[in-house]
Amino acid sequence: MLNSRPSIHFRLCPLTLSLRLVAVFVLLLMPAAPTLAQEVGDRICVTGNFKTKIKAKEVGRVVEGSIYTIIAKQGTWCALEGINGWLPLEYVMNLDDAESHFSKRVDTDEKDFAALAHRGMIRYEKGELSAAFRDLNQSLAVNRANAITWNNRGIVYKAQGDYDKAFKDIRYAVKLAPKFAHAYFNLGIVHYAVNNYDDAIKAYDDAIELNNRDPWYFVSRGSAKYGAGDLEGALEDYNQSIKINKRLSDSYVGRSNIFLSNNDLEKAFQEADTAVDIQPKNAVSLNQRGWVLYKQGKYAEAMFDLNRAITYAPRLPLAYNNRAVCYVELGEFEKAVADYTKSLELSGDNALVYANRGVAYLGLGDYAKAKKDYQLAEEIGGKVPEISNAVAWFYATCPSDNYRDGEKAIQIVTQACEAADWKDASFSDTLAAAYAEQGEFEAAVKFANKAVELAQADKKTEYQQRLALFEGQTPFFGKSGKSAQSQP
Repeated sequence: MLNSRPSIHFRLCPLTLSLRLVAVFVLLLMPAAPTLAQEVGDRICVTGNFKTKIKAKEVGRVVEGSIYTIIAKQGTWCALEGINGWLPLEYVMNLDDAESHFSKRVDTDEKDFAALAHRGMIRYEKGELSAAFRDLNQSLAVNRANAITWNNRGIVYKAQGDYDKAFKDIRYAVKLAPKFAHAYFNLGIVHYAVNNYDDAIKAYDDAIELNNRDPWYFVSRGSAKYGAGDLEGALEDYNQSIKINKRLSDSYVGRSNIFLSNNDLEKAFQEADTAVDIQPKNAVSLNQRGWVLYKQGKYAEAMFDLNRAITYAPRLPLAYNNRAVCYVELGEFEKAVADYTKSLELSGDNALVYANRGVAYLGLGDYAKAKKDYQLAEEIGGKVPEISNAVAWFYATCPSDNYRDGEKAIQIVTQACEAADWKDASFSDTLAAAYAEQGEFEAAVKFANKAVELAQADKKTEYQQRLALFEGQTPFFGKSGKSAQSQP
């Protein structure tokens, strides 16, 4: 199963008053016509500049074109995730209405580069990348000196998977505006996307040096530190983001992952539950809580959250993968295959998902398709120990003689054991099964004993049962695969 790693968001950088054409200056000061139907959890676009308030005190600021999620409502006022204070609902529109609003501005003035850029980012948010590129390119054709539009086009390139062009555009934004904190932040996002965690941390450091009051910067740096294995540093950053703004669900998702890494399922659930309380319609928060429930063995409750995550974000590949893992536990292998396949359609080739789909095919008895998926997993992510373990388990324990290969299994899983410094119970268990498949029961018993010694309480009985088989010089074959439980 894939862990829900800490969520990462691009900041959609709106055009500020200082960058707007004089001809549309008055429009920025006028709120849009009221659209009051928005509910908690809805994504909205801000259509005017406003200093947010708590009672009469100004505590924050939103600007035209910003896209946020509503996390609370009181009468005709709303609170937005990541922003301190409240603003009138008349300053926000749902994305479709906001798109129409800015389209009217473009129809009135085709050189309104701000309206073009805003509409482009709304279309990006809606997943309409081609339309987003058209608007951003047209905006740059009018004003090529606008650092924010270069930055935002880089965001769209990243969503398209074109990381080289994303880096190029965002770095040009930095060149145009060396003190543009969001651009450094988004450089960090692109580095993070390609697993360059150290470079991501450096970029976030630069953003925080320019602006140490943005909670998203600390959340994202925490995620990069988490990816780099610095759990203590990650937790410090998540805690700092909460000090700045306690109503940011991603901070709690990040802390949930820290507790999961320490196998503290109770605290992991509490953090995920808080994230869902803040944003009941947030798919990432629901996915996280669902995954923690899965880890607790509460499969029906996990399915409830994962179903909701998919309802609110039908293009979130991680949620399909994690729901598929639950289906496997429930023995519903056909549904699991369908969800894994959907996850692959949305995310592209992913070694972990291939390895997990192999488990589902194994459960169906379709060993040929299982082998194909394991081969793809090994080809794409053969250096990931959890993937090596899943692949080796198939070769060591497949019920069909035509697909077992104990020698190959030993070779593959030994590398995983070495990478884990011989301290992973599941890897030792797989190595024991591989030696047993080869008839080398002395070695099988040795590593089965090691697996029992290292095992957590919920796995110890299972490993002891296999140890007993190997002591009786009997190999283990079965249709239960091992999921590649690792970070996506």
